[in-house]
Amino acid sequence: MKKILPYFPTFILCGFIFVMMILLFVLPKETFSAQEKRELASFPELKAETVMKAEFQSELDTYISDHIPARNFFVGTSACLELAEGRNGSKDIYLGSDGYLFPKPAQDTENLKKNAGFIKEYADDSDIPVYMTLIPSSGYVNNDRLPLLHESYNDGRLIKEFKERTGENVIFTDVTDDFLKKAKSTQLYYKTDHHWTSAGAYECYSLLGKTMGYEPVPQENFSKEAADGFYGTSYSKSALWMISPDTIELWSNKSQPTNSVSVEISDGKEQKTGNSYFFRDQLKNDDKYPVFLDGNHSIVHVTNKNISGSGKKLIVIKDSYAHTIVPFLSQNYSEIIMVDMRYYKKDISALAEKEKADAILILYSLDNISSDNNLAYLF
Repeated sequence: MKKILPYFPTFILCGFIFVMMILLFVLPKETFSAQEKRELASFPELKAETVMKAEFQSELDTYISDHIPARNFFVGTSACLELAEGRNGSKDIYLGSDGYLFPKPAQDTENLKKNAGFIKEYADDSDIPVYMTLIPSSGYVNNDRLPLLHESYNDGRLIKEFKERTGENVIFTDVTDDFLKKAKSTQLYYKTDHHWTSAGAYECYSLLGKTMGYEPVPQENFSKEAADGFYGTSYSKSALWMISPDTIELWSNKSQPTNSVSVEISDGKEQKTGNSYFFRDQLKNDDKYPVFLDGNHSIVHVTNKNISGSGKKLIVIKDSYAHTIVPFLSQNYSEIIMVDMRYYKKDISALAEKEKADAILILYSLDNISSDNNLAYLF
């Protein structure tokens, strides 16, 4: 027994590896990770070409990593160990107070300067007003909830510099100071996601009214429908599975008649219609944020028949932050055409002329516009 005892840890390790290997082969395989919101790797195709180039081995490693038994436990444990080591978070996500998860800050990239230049050039040649706003990050606005050690969030400076580079023909609304004040009393961003809440979108809608010339519908005119159990992308990236979920709120104008809204979605060959800003079937999915206007599509027409006689037509060039604010903007514009430049590669000026648009709003988060490479297609 004394001779075997020194080798006991080795026996345990070998037994563990053997059991895990057996389980890897016999357990059913998932195709999608609900926690990470991504497709899991499939078993690689064995061919002489992929073996010679070491592609098969690399893909096999990815497959084993994605399907190892109790994977969520090990991934979550690894994230917690990183916290214990003082890293404040996992996979570029900081863990703040009150259950907030913060993506690391946007960087002052050359891409920001290029995109500002593209927007300036477009606005200088536009025959209709071009409005714009950039949404600061949750980490900047909720700076009092950040961990002690973190990279600097310079959103205020970056947004100010971006505004200056776009020139005088872009009517810019800087919401940073107002958001910093409002965040002391209102949750403007989700805790598990980088997007703003409906309250955050409403705050921006109210501020835009001052520059775009409309009277915002008072907040008390909206009813609020709550949907629990929302885990956002920050949660998925962090692997900090102990964080509590968010609640999504769907705000509806109480005075707006039923079925006064129509939504037409065009995404290549796919066509889809709806009679609400909210696609409630999306609440059954792991990613619930597409409940707002069905998520990302190349072009979406939103019509509010309740104001068709007096409202104007607006084109919104946007990222996914716009999905939450367009239902508010639709209270003041009879028709809104949402354009996602990641999928729409046609001339925006031609679209504005065809649709006889009264104005254009460019709405992005600072994080997204710092890495976006599609605004060159504005022309």
